[in-house]
Amino acid sequence: MLTTEFLVRNQYAKYGSWLKTQDPQTLHNYFGHSMNKKAIDTLVKQFAKDHKNNYFLVAKIDGKWAGTIHIASHGTEVEFGVIVGQKYRKQGIADTMMDEAITWARNRHYKDLFMHCISWNRPIKRLCEKHGLVPRNMLGDSEANLQLEPPNWGTYFKEQMIIAKRNWFLLAPFAQNHFLLGR
Repeated sequence: MLTTEFLVRNQYAKYGSWLKTQDPQTLHNYFGHSMNKKAIDTLVKQFAKDHKNNYFLVAKIDGKWAGTIHIASHGTEVEFGVIVGQKYRKQGIADTMMDEAITWARNRHYKDLFMHCISWNRPIKRLCEKHGLVPRNMLGDSEANLQLEPPNWGTYFKEQMIIAKRNWFLLAPFAQNHFLLGR
């Protein structure tokens, strides 16, 4: 079962640990160049220091990390970095995370969304196009952007439903034990 959650600041190291488990090609597709473990640690420390401008949405399948979106903010702009573990690709995980992250960004009044698309990473380009991000070619690579609509009652409701679903999955084991055992 697919669930999502946002990491809190003291969980950012988990993001780094998960990145280090990814194969070299996945990391190369994500960062646009090779990344070693020390570079990942340095990057995660920078994110933790600037936690008010860095957010992480994590997708899990049966409790195991399947993918993440790093959301970097600056003023009214956000930039997304999407990565899905090789084992979990082509299951709609990136699509689910993008939909949730776009709603989250709209509800926080961000106005512009950007994603850097490396020329050889076709799945990310397709994901951008699916979610309305328009690519602009930049020396072989592209930057995709989307002007975000202001939030409305529908986006607020959608986010509340996501949160309710997330909370239900967290409480479900307790509730099952509590009610099934007659406590």
